[in-house]
Amino acid sequence: MKALLQAFDQSDWQEMTVMIGGDRLHVSRLGSSDGPPPPSAPQPAGAVPPPAPEAAPPPSAPAASAPPVSAASAGSNGAIEIPPGTQITAPSVGLFWRAPSPGAPPFVEVGSPVAAGETVAIVEVMKLMSHVTAPVSGTVSAVLAENGQAVEFGQVLVVVDAEA
Repeated sequence: MKALLQAFDQSDWQEMTVMIGGDRLHVSRLGSSDGPPPPSAPQPAGAVPPPAPEAAPPPSAPAASAPPVSAASAGSNGAIEIPPGTQITAPSVGLFWRAPSPGAPPFVEVGSPVAAGETVAIVEVMKLMSHVTAPVSGTVSAVLAENGQAVEFGQVLVVVDAEA
């Protein structure tokens, strides 16, 4: 639970609800005086619960689903420009770590050579570390997430220009 709350604090998400077994965690930045949504009725085994309604973020807040923008990768219209190459994506939601431990040098930098299977980053969720590896050999052409940033499943983290 602590890791989930830290991920929420470090994200630009407006609201988060997590259910694990019978436990439910709901946090929100929306400031509703109504409190968290009421617990849902128990579902029969195999039933798919209806999707939770999504609250629209305030007009001045960035969209919660917007991918992170790196200063080096943002175009003139604010959209992320992903360079050509092999995209390495997040294997799950979690926190993106560029180094194996605080104070250690990053796994890769832009321009670093990488071998297929080499670790390029770590995604942490609930104290479980998932090593993100390069599927091809080549040169790192972009790192699109900031150290310690909350990332989404499938979000492009690193781009590798594969060797010919």
